[in-house]
Amino acid sequence: MIAAVEHSDGPPGGLGPEDDRPHLPLLEAFIYETLRYSSFVPITIPHATTDDVELEGFHIPKGTVVFINQWSVNHDHSKWPDPQRFDPARFLDAQQRLDRDRAGSVMIFSAGQRRCIGDQLSKLQLFLFTAILLQQCSFHANPAEHLTMDCIHGLALKPRPFTVTVRQRHPELTQP
Repeated sequence: MIAAVEHSDGPPGGLGPEDDRPHLPLLEAFIYETLRYSSFVPITIPHATTDDVELEGFHIPKGTVVFINQWSVNHDHSKWPDPQRFDPARFLDAQQRLDRDRAGSVMIFSAGQRRCIGDQLSKLQLFLFTAILLQQCSFHANPAEHLTMDCIHGLALKPRPFTVTVRQRHPELTQP
């Protein structure tokens, strides 16, 4: 993935904005898997039913406050084989292109008419931010620390504290 980002269009100090997106499917797959796996906002903001609803034999009256458990949707064994495993390849098709249908199954910005209006902008910003970071920096875990994918649960999920060293890949680009 880093090699693909390194060789994307544009100089080492800059990435061609959205133009490189179709040429970096593994990076997009990594972002979608990060969103799916982390489900950093595990439960949506509250919604209310606008009519009486019958759902699998349960009556839900009009005005009932409803939350969607996005974490559960993103870790459903019937949709995501081995959901506790971080695997960006699950978002790539046989030709190693981004599987847009599978990517569209990740629920992180809610769904339907109440879907977050910043959904597409957020995904573009995540792509650009991640691509530029990978192109310009290298990341190194502290070998003395045992890293896990465990997180701290709350209204939003947070990673457990860890140490990372970040180094600039092309220091000559910032030299006067």
